[in-house]
Parts: sequence; structure tokens; C-alpha cells
Amino acid sequence: MSKLKIALTGGIASGKSKVGNILKDLGAAIIDLDVISRKVVMPRTDGLSELVTNFGSSILNDDETLNRSELRNLLLKDKSNKRLIESILHPKILDYMQKEITNIDNNIVVVEIPLLGETGNTHMFDRAIIVDCNKSDQLERLIKRDGINEDKAQSMISAQISREERLKIAEKLPTDIIDNSSQSSNLEQDVSLLYDRLINNK
Repeated sequence: MSKLKIALTGGIASGKSKVGNILKDLGAAIIDLDVISRKVVMPRTDGLSELVTNFGSSILNDDETLNRSELRNLLLKDKSNKRLIESILHPKILDYMQKEITNIDNNIVVVEIPLLGETGNTHMFDRAIIVDCNKSDQLERLIKRDGINEDKAQSMISAQISREERLKIAEKLPTDIIDNSSQSSNLEQDVSLLYDRLINNK
């Protein structure tokens, strides 16, 4: 079976998971790299062991699981930390993803990949879907979702590439843009129409 591999991306709190859930309900196979990122750092994995080797046991909870909040603080604190963490985890996440794609029996495979623009992995996909929203919506949703203050939310948004840079993915891959700003009330309809075009190769 020929599989259409689609990268689903967008800024933090843009609504990627919501779009992914709609696509799943419509019949697409969904792979969530956030879920995989948790699997590769479970206790007794190479991923967690390498993180502890580089950053110490302070990144662990009392039960020896990864303290994701502490790891995120390290990532945001220093660009060299960010590069090191990514060099440890990204290859493991992508390898896991490739195995899942191989095992899926569906001709539409959507991979929810938040950092597509940052990692330069566009070559691994046939198409992209960018979930887009304005900055004020993104900030408000992130504050509400994570229960954090505006400064922390701004810092998390700034750690990713800009909206303008993300939209440049369209220069490398056939790309569909889904508007999930608050003023857009047709998200399900827009995603449904897109899915219809994808399954009909339009």
C-alpha cells in the first residue's frame, strides 16, 4: 500500500492536536511525536540514561521518571542545552516514528510534529499541514493550558521559530494551511474538506 506521509505542524498551542483528532475521526492514522518523546525517556531507556549522564539526577522525579518541567527549564535557559537535548532525543524519536509508519496499514499517515521547521526534516514527508493562528490567541491558549504567567508563555513561544519562518515550509513541501484563530469558526469543516482532497489525491 502506498502511504501518503503528512507532517502536521504549528506553533505551540496553535491547535495541532485538535486538528489531529479531527483527522483521526475522519479515518487518518495519527502519530503524535509528543507521545513518542515521552516513550523514549521512560525509565531504563537509553534516552533517559543519556539525559541523566549530561544533566545529572536533578532532572529526575523521586520515582526515577523524567521531570519534564525541569528539562524544559534547562532547554529554555541555554541554547547549548537545547542543542544537546535535541541531539540526544531527536534521532530516537524519528527512528521510533519510522517504525510506526512502517507498521501502519493506512494510506493516509499524519505525523504530529511540532518542530518540523526547526529540525529540517521536511524530506521525510510528502506533504505538510500547518495549523496557524495569531500570536494573541496562541499566547492566551498557552497561558490557560499550562497554567503559567505571560512571561513564561512568551519565552516558550520565542523558543520556537517564528510564524513567518514556519510558513516557509511551503517552499519545501506541498503545504495546506489551516486557520485556527479565534475568529475562524469553521475548523472541522476546513479539515474535513482538506481530508477529502487528500484521499482523492487533489
